[in-house]
Amino acid sequence: MTCFLNVVPQSSCSINASGIAKICHCSPLSVIRIIDEAVELKSRVARLPENLCFDEFRSVNSTMSFICCDAEGSHDIVAILENRLTKTIREHFMNRYTNRERAAVKSVVVDLNAQYIKFIKALFPNARIIIDRFHIVQLVGRAPGNARISLMKKMNNCHCREYKILKAHWRLFHKDSADLEAARSFYLRGVNEYMTQQNALDLIVKNHPQFEKVYDAYQDVFNALKEKNRERLIDVLENYRRSGQNMDTVISTLKKNMTAVLNSVEYDFSNGPVEGINHRIKSLKRSCFGFRNLDNFRKHIALIRS
Repeated sequence: MTCFLNVVPQSSCSINASGIAKICHCSPLSVIRIIDEAVELKSRVARLPENLCFDEFRSVNSTMSFICCDAEGSHDIVAILENRLTKTIREHFMNRYTNRERAAVKSVVVDLNAQYIKFIKALFPNARIIIDRFHIVQLVGRAPGNARISLMKKMNNCHCREYKILKAHWRLFHKDSADLEAARSFYLRGVNEYMTQQNALDLIVKNHPQFEKVYDAYQDVFNALKEKNRERLIDVLENYRRSGQNMDTVISTLKKNMTAVLNSVEYDFSNGPVEGINHRIKSLKRSCFGFRNLDNFRKHIALIRS
């Protein structure tokens, strides 16, 4: 057993039982038995971290399971639950941790899942809610994409330069405006012309005011987050003028969660640790062709985290 456990965490933890059995020259049933005996699933951690990350991943039977980890230090997993229902999450933390332990939590990093934001204060009364910056940029970044597609559908001539720029060079509208090439000309495929990236962008933005409002709002939010400039972010959200585009809903969502959004530029915590764990979990699930039992899945996750 000792020899087997020395091999599994280092090189074989993302291989299914049959693959591990071939490496260790034993049967798949022996592999499963040894993992069951060696890995103990704990109902709680010894000490609740002061900074937490909340997220979810697809586990068994296509169910979305809740995962929580330490936002700093070793990024240890705090909990993996069978689902992401509010009732399940609340019961887990309230039944396993005292009021004093939960009150010691200083921050919780989440995505834009409104469900988490609603009950975090009840579980962790002194915790700051921080919305992950990546998810804010992802949300805001969808608005120029939707506006671009809507603009293309309104164009009658699909052979004009504007249509070709919108279709073939959509990345320009998501690029940081400071990184656009304004002096050197490039051959733009699809458009079949030489022009600078700035000229190509201006050709769309200057001729379509509604699209310009969406683009400017995206750039303002993106740069405020990049610079971690609280005042600029407040100014962008408060002074935004509705344009009848998808960006209106995006800004309304951010304003509704203003405190948590502003916390994202004041503190360095992010959902990076839990996203990294989720990536390894997906690789584990893919290499093992999925799991039917959540406890077995959790034990394999414990091995890849050892």
